[in-house]
Amino acid sequence: MKTLEKVNYKGFIWPLIIGIILWCITPWRPAGLSSQAWEMFAVFVATIVGCITKPLPIGGTTLVGLVVTVLVGLAPMKDVVNPKTGAVTDTGVLSAFSNSASWLIAMAFIMAYGISKTGLGNRIAYWMIRRFGKKSLGIGYAITGLELVLGALIPSNSARTGGVVWPITESISESYDSKPNSPSRKKIGAYLDFMAFHANILSTALFITGAAPNMVAQQMAQQKGYTMTWGGWFIAAIVPVAVATVIIPLVIYKMFPPEIKETPNAKKWADDRLAEMGPISKPEKIMAAVFALSIVLWFLSGFFKIPQLDSTFVAFLAVALLLVTGVLTMKDALKQTGAWNILIWLSILIFMASKLISYGFIGWFSKLIQNGLHGISWEIVLAILVLLMFYTHYFFASGTAHMTALYLPFLSVAVATGAPLGLSAMLLAFTGAINASTTHYANGPASILATTGYVKQGEWWKMNFVLGIIYLLIFGIVGTFWMKIIGVW
Repeated sequence: MKTLEKVNYKGFIWPLIIGIILWCITPWRPAGLSSQAWEMFAVFVATIVGCITKPLPIGGTTLVGLVVTVLVGLAPMKDVVNPKTGAVTDTGVLSAFSNSASWLIAMAFIMAYGISKTGLGNRIAYWMIRRFGKKSLGIGYAITGLELVLGALIPSNSARTGGVVWPITESISESYDSKPNSPSRKKIGAYLDFMAFHANILSTALFITGAAPNMVAQQMAQQKGYTMTWGGWFIAAIVPVAVATVIIPLVIYKMFPPEIKETPNAKKWADDRLAEMGPISKPEKIMAAVFALSIVLWFLSGFFKIPQLDSTFVAFLAVALLLVTGVLTMKDALKQTGAWNILIWLSILIFMASKLISYGFIGWFSKLIQNGLHGISWEIVLAILVLLMFYTHYFFASGTAHMTALYLPFLSVAVATGAPLGLSAMLLAFTGAINASTTHYANGPASILATTGYVKQGEWWKMNFVLGIIYLLIFGIVGTFWMKIIGVW
């Protein structure tokens, strides 16, 4: 007998309560706001809360929010067009799914499956362990290097950690008899587990396609008139990430030292795995070539503004090449539920945020904060906003929900107080990547690595607090000066 699928109905309670309360106080809304602006705010906040309480997976939750938006008359299904001028007078919800960033990351997910299917990701990992695996610190740097490479290949930070890095880290730990939930965890497993998490933070910060919140920031910044390209993000991130890549593994090594310092078996372990894989295969070679081509074209699209080299088109081109060459099948592409899931929820959240702008809510909010900060220099305002963006992540279990809720308002406030648009956009976007250095529920990789049994929750919070300060200093100081040098502001 068939049964209904499980739904977390309790997860609907808080979104409904908060949404209804906000909706009911519409007649007493703040001065200067239209009723539509406040009602859209109510629906948006309820949707974000739903993304946190998760009554349904985020795709289903945002879809419910979109349906409510239409039902209450805040958006039509299709664009409303003036019959005389042909101009769009009201944007319909179906236009949400023409969002280029959502399609870019969906195609990138499909590309990432090719990395996994061909075995190229694992081969790269074993090469790095073989090269740098003589000492435990060296393995820490190898894991960091692996993550930085995978950050360009795999657009999901959870997929990188759960699919490639953690299985390798676990295998290395077990090869040294370092077990979770036992005193042996501190032999090497605890260090490598925590190192893998921070390597993921660095890879997320280095590439605009490193994680979904980056793509949210890209689209939000576009609505304020600032364009983030793949190459532009990479150039802005390269120096602060390089500095952090040198410093963070050393700090973790000192704070959370492994009992095993020398790891001569790591090279043999990697050699054995490579021997099992055999020579590099034809699918791996094609996958590597297609990815290299994509990187080159993404850079060109950022620097030369060639219409045909739009970054989303490049991702479509790469997937088409993988299909034509037989590396992937259409069945492979259709099975990537993560790709189609993110296409839905990212498109919807960006559409809802655009409605907040068109109804005037973001402008009102920015002016309100600007008046409250009157007389304070933009440098101090921007610093405060970065700190708020970082530490408010203690209240979020989703980087995407956090970025969607706060990025655009914070960016608007920063610019309104005189802060340079480029600097504000990039610093707040980077903060959305590094603020994962807070809790054990900060993002997907945290949820994976904090629950393995290698690192206790108290250790996780204490060490992340220290490392969070280091990230803020590196990106706030080094990143700001570097972006000045390259002309971001």
